[in-house]
Amino acid sequence: MPYVPVTCPSGSHEFFYSISTPTESSAEKIQEGLPTILFIHSGWYSQQIFESQFTDPRLRQFNLVAIDNLGNGSTRGTIGDQRYTPKEVAEDLHCVLDALKLPPLHIFGLSLGALAALELAIAHPDCALSLTLCSPVSMTEPEDIAAGRVQVYKCWESAFTLDPNDPETRQKQQDLLEETLLGVMQLLFNNVKTRLIKAVLVHQVLQAVEIWSGSPEKMKQSYDACIRCFTEREAIPRESFAKIKCPVSIIHCAEDIGYEMEHTEHLANELNEAGVQMTLHTVPGPHFAVLEGAEGINPILRDTVLGTFTADGEPKTPTPLPKPDFQSGKMKTPWTEALQEHGYLPDALSDGNDMEDAEIASWFERPRVLIKEERTVVTEVYS
Repeated sequence: MPYVPVTCPSGSHEFFYSISTPTESSAEKIQEGLPTILFIHSGWYSQQIFESQFTDPRLRQFNLVAIDNLGNGSTRGTIGDQRYTPKEVAEDLHCVLDALKLPPLHIFGLSLGALAALELAIAHPDCALSLTLCSPVSMTEPEDIAAGRVQVYKCWESAFTLDPNDPETRQKQQDLLEETLLGVMQLLFNNVKTRLIKAVLVHQVLQAVEIWSGSPEKMKQSYDACIRCFTEREAIPRESFAKIKCPVSIIHCAEDIGYEMEHTEHLANELNEAGVQMTLHTVPGPHFAVLEGAEGINPILRDTVLGTFTADGEPKTPTPLPKPDFQSGKMKTPWTEALQEHGYLPDALSDGNDMEDAEIASWFERPRVLIKEERTVVTEVYS
């Protein structure tokens, strides 16, 4: 998985991205002639949240691309004092797509990433062939959810005002981190823990300790990425939706405790009123059902990709799809090996709720498992 240096409206950064194709779990480039899907993540979790999409053999008949947003994951760069909401995320991602010379593609946006997908299709309608919006957040952040996000951040911030090398404060710091994770797990997963959910959580926390703590600048980055990006967003005007040229599928996860169906229905109504071709689906699961609810989400994404029409409204000629290179079960992804180091069993028949908090004795003694970052594409683009 490489980095791509890009100069974009938010500054000069090195964006970390992954490409999987029918034949390669971590490819240098897409396989030409196949549909390509861009995956846009939300806050707190970076591209590894799409493990269950990249393992799916039926989705791996396409090119799958994931990018760590600025301020998240392995992308190198800082948000700074500028306004940075889904609208700005979309502009940066468009620069990355240009730098990678990717063709028009299908977009899957999760949570806040769903709004970034909308912003991308509004500002650059010719680059989007379809949108699949999973668990879209509301147009503006509800006050109670915003307060909860700030409370979780305060726990994180407090944990890193303490000295982890002091035995007297080590347990207090550990407790504050566990309280932080409880808030995250409640909102995103309804506090359900499976091997996969826990493995992705462990990977993200160890990465977060590295990129969102240790200096005032890193703590500010955590606030910018986890709070400001959510709370400073503004509602998209209805007239802007009319600029979207592609079909849109919206997926509401029925057990979402933060963003209820009324928010999803409001977005659906706005798109309908703007004349956008739109379908609304409901599937079981919490806000981040992409990990353990993929059996309901992935077919909707696949059907959306295969069911798109031309700009004239005519059905597209079906694209012959290759058989993915695997024998059985789940396909390997760019992140599978790293997640296995944290307890993930990709080939297990059952992924039961058997992961206990006690197994993480200390977040400060557990080594981080790195994902390979061996390739770099040197490109500079400004638009």
